[in-house]
Amino acid sequence: MRRVLVLVVLLVAACDVSGGPVKKGAKDSYLTQAEGICLRANAQVTAAKKSPPAGIAEVPPYVHTLLDLAKKTLEDLSRLSPPGDDAAEVKTRLLDPLGQQLADGQAFAAQVDAAAAKNDSATLTQLVFNPPTKTRVDIAWMKTYGFKQCVIAADTGAASK
Repeated sequence: MRRVLVLVVLLVAACDVSGGPVKKGAKDSYLTQAEGICLRANAQVTAAKKSPPAGIAEVPPYVHTLLDLAKKTLEDLSRLSPPGDDAAEVKTRLLDPLGQQLADGQAFAAQVDAAAAKNDSATLTQLVFNPPTKTRVDIAWMKTYGFKQCVIAADTGAASK
């Protein structure tokens, strides 16, 4: 009888009020993995920003370093498997917008490269002071979902971070 009670308690604990299995473990696992990726990315960006370009010639490599970090982060996040019920929303509200932010960064890098190739310091200076800062992800949704480090990584509006 005691075993039956323990089994019933475990089964009840594993179900939500609608009777379906709780997927909190899958979500927690996903968030832990995603947050680890973003924590690493945030540390790498912070480290890169400690050595900003000292001259015109250093601007393109610096921009490409930051862009490579963004690309790697998006690739790593895209490899994760969000919980089945959340997969479409994670793709729509996080991964696709991050892809667009990466595309914005790539277009910016192309402008930097073109200005550097022409040795156009005026354009490079203008670009350095006006990087793309449009955050395309749904920051409010990310916070509600449970992201913390990934909010920091994705929020390009906080470009001075």
